[in-house]
Amino acid sequence: MFRLSDSGLGNVMMLASLTTNFGQPIFGYLTDRMRWRNVLGLGVFISAVFICAIGFMPNLWLFVGALILSGLGTALFHPQGGGLAAHASGDRRAFGMSIFGMGGAVGYAGGSLLSPLLHQLGLAAGMGALEGFIFALPFGLVVAYLLHAYTRDHSVPAPAVKFRLREHLLPYWRPLLPVLVVMVLRSMTVIAYATFFQVMIGDRGLSVYHQGGSQFTFVFGGALGGMIGAHLSDRWGRRFITVFTLLVSPPLLYYSLYTPYIVALALLFLSGLIVRAAESVNIAQTQDLVPGGISMASSIGMGFSWGIASIVTPLVGRVSDATGNLPYAISLTAFLPVIAAVVGLGLPTRAPPAGPGEASAK
Repeated sequence: MFRLSDSGLGNVMMLASLTTNFGQPIFGYLTDRMRWRNVLGLGVFISAVFICAIGFMPNLWLFVGALILSGLGTALFHPQGGGLAAHASGDRRAFGMSIFGMGGAVGYAGGSLLSPLLHQLGLAAGMGALEGFIFALPFGLVVAYLLHAYTRDHSVPAPAVKFRLREHLLPYWRPLLPVLVVMVLRSMTVIAYATFFQVMIGDRGLSVYHQGGSQFTFVFGGALGGMIGAHLSDRWGRRFITVFTLLVSPPLLYYSLYTPYIVALALLFLSGLIVRAAESVNIAQTQDLVPGGISMASSIGMGFSWGIASIVTPLVGRVSDATGNLPYAISLTAFLPVIAAVVGLGLPTRAPPAGPGEASAK
């Protein structure tokens, strides 16, 4: 739309990702600290309005501004949404978070297919590039209203004590650190493939529908994998599922870059399913480790880790521009899960370690 290079695209995507993901711990802190309730609908409303209007932005600066504002809406939604999912799932937090994650991933995957259709619909109606996204706005507004109405009566109970970083988060940084490293390294691979694989497909001369299909396949595989991994973690343990899936996924990720389109789709589905199988498991671990601030804990797994991982997009873009070889640039991230698996050997296998407060209580 604005004739960006791979490096420029990576910078724009990193900025949007930083806003969305680093905004989550901020809103997670405020949600727990200020005891905010019923902000899910507001978050979806903000996100829907700005993402659907993005095609009407006349220059790159306003385009990025709309992305940032949409990201802030997403950042407002996720911490409380994750907290509500964890609260509703009781003792099976990993499985509950996998359902929550699958909803978002299926929506993201569906958007990969819907976006080209809306774009083409807009062009057929005489509109400009991406202006067809505005046709999705009514659906976004309906979802925002339904969320507002539902969560009014089904919110997470307010904590008895206000959340404080010094008391409820910082004492747990040692057990949290390896979980965070695992999530960051895995997220870097996922972001690189979700961002650039479809660009690579376009460089090969395939249509926007082929590009959307590749992203749908990868993201949907990840959504399904999250539910399977959460279920299996109850039987085989969280550490085993985390390490095993991280070790198995790299060959599938690598070879998906160098195979024909149909074969690549199959490999993308399997690699997405496997590499993200322990994602909801690790998010549940952060919630277990920060019992005094469930929204803040959710934002660490769903936001903070992804924010740090977003630095991968400009790096991949720069390598691609320097070498003229986008598949090679993407492939450099395919083996990051191996490093994550080594770190994952230090994770708790089932029950989380007791934090300082819990240990004293027991």
